[in-house]
Amino acid sequence: MHAKWQEFWDSTKQEWFKVEVLQDYTGEDDGSSLQAWKAGEKEKSLALTLNKDLSWAKSKLYINKTRIHIVEEPFTEYLKWEIEHYRHVNIPIGREKVFLVDKKNIYELAIPDGDFCIFDNKKVVKNTYNKTGKCIRMNFYDESDDISLFLNLKNKLLEFAQPVK
Repeated sequence: MHAKWQEFWDSTKQEWFKVEVLQDYTGEDDGSSLQAWKAGEKEKSLALTLNKDLSWAKSKLYINKTRIHIVEEPFTEYLKWEIEHYRHVNIPIGREKVFLVDKKNIYELAIPDGDFCIFDNKKVVKNTYNKTGKCIRMNFYDESDDISLFLNLKNKLLEFAQPVK
């Protein structure tokens, strides 16, 4: 994890909001759980997910955590796996509110080409990815920067958000 991202996370007092835009992050996360999922071993995949270090999910339980994933159909195997991860880790353990937004419903919005996180509506980290879904750059914005684009996108995306159940 980048030290500046960690600094933003550590200073968060009330809310963390993340938007994910890729349909496949294999470049970032191609571990044994995903490999088992792709091999059709769904139970093994889930067991591997639940048996790894989940301290990240258990941190900052006192803040509001919201995640939106912009999705396209048909879902990739990665996305199907990640939605199960949301159901078994992010929602019950991390206490995140997780939503999906169908990309075809937001075609008029200027969505960045990478993910972004908003910390307490004051700071933003925007990620840029390569073709494999590996993060290759992070841009950091703090109180001295204009983050209104991200705050406006947050509000508009929430209008289209469907909860993961």
